[in-house]
Amino acid sequence: MRFYGLDLNLLVVLDALLSEQNITRAGERLHLSQPATSAALARLRDYFEDDLLVQVGRKMIRTPVGDGLALPIRELLIQMRATLENRALFKPADSNRKFSLIVSDYVGTVLMPEVSRRINQAAPLCSIEMFPPHNAPTEQIERGEIDLLLLPDLQTTTQHPSQPLFQDEFVCVMCQDNPLTEATLDFERYRLSKHVLVRWGEKRIPTVDEWFLNKFDVERRYDVVTNTFNSVPSYLFGTDRLATMHRLLAERWVGYLPLKILPLPWGAPRLTIAMQWNKYQQHDPGLIWLRGLVAEVANRLSVSA
Repeated sequence: MRFYGLDLNLLVVLDALLSEQNITRAGERLHLSQPATSAALARLRDYFEDDLLVQVGRKMIRTPVGDGLALPIRELLIQMRATLENRALFKPADSNRKFSLIVSDYVGTVLMPEVSRRINQAAPLCSIEMFPPHNAPTEQIERGEIDLLLLPDLQTTTQHPSQPLFQDEFVCVMCQDNPLTEATLDFERYRLSKHVLVRWGEKRIPTVDEWFLNKFDVERRYDVVTNTFNSVPSYLFGTDRLATMHRLLAERWVGYLPLKILPLPWGAPRLTIAMQWNKYQQHDPGLIWLRGLVAEVANRLSVSA
C-alpha cells in the first residue's frame, strides 16, 4: 500500500534503521537479509531525497533529516499498533498475548510471582517476558518496545503516564555473627564498614540508596559490587560486610540465610515503585487489564510507615 507515493511497509524498515543505526542489526530485528535491508534503505533515500544514515568511521549516524524523522515515525507506528490492538475487547481467557516488562530482580521477586499466578489463572494462554533495566529504561517505553516499566518513581519520565504501586523502606542487612547491633551501628561505623553494592547497566548506574547518599556527598567503602539485588545476601554470609537492602526483599532472605536486619543509621527516604506505560497505549484493553492486575497485587505489598 502506498501513501503519498511511499510504500507504507518501508516505515517499519525506516524505524528499525533509524533506531539501530546499523543495517545488519536492523535486518536481524525485522528478519530481513542484509541485501534486502540495504535495498529498502536505498528506496527510502530515494523517496526522502536524503541519505538518512551516513557512514562515519565504523559507525552509521543519522543525517539531520533522519534525526528529524526518528521520533515521528516511531510515534506513528506506536499509534498504529495501539489502534489495531484496540479493535476488540480484550478477553483474558481467550487471549494469547505476550506482555513485556522491564523490572529489577527486586520487583521480580516481591511482586511478579503473584502477578504471574494471577495471569495463569485468568489468562492461561498469555505470557510475560521480563527484561532487566539497562542504562536508559524509559527509552524502551518511549519507543513502544516494552509494555510496562516497573521501577522506582525517580527513574520514570514525565513524558508518559505512570502510577505509584507500593512503598518500601531501606534497612541494613548483615551476617548474624556480625557484632554490630542496633545500639552500636551509628552512621560512622556504617560508613566505614565494608559494603556490598548493586549497580546495573553498562554504565554501572547506582541504585536509589547510593543515589541518596551521593546526594549528601557521602561515600561508602565497598568490597563487592554486583548487578542483582538477590545476589547481595550471599556476599554477606560469613563476612563482616553490610548491605543496604529493601525491607521486603531482606525479610525474604533472612528465612534462607543466617542474616539479621537492623534499621539504617541515617534517614533514608521511603522508596516508591511506580508503573509506567507509553501514552499511546493508554487505552489498550489488554494493558488496562494487566495494569489493574499489577496494581491490585502491589496494593498488598507496601511496608507500613
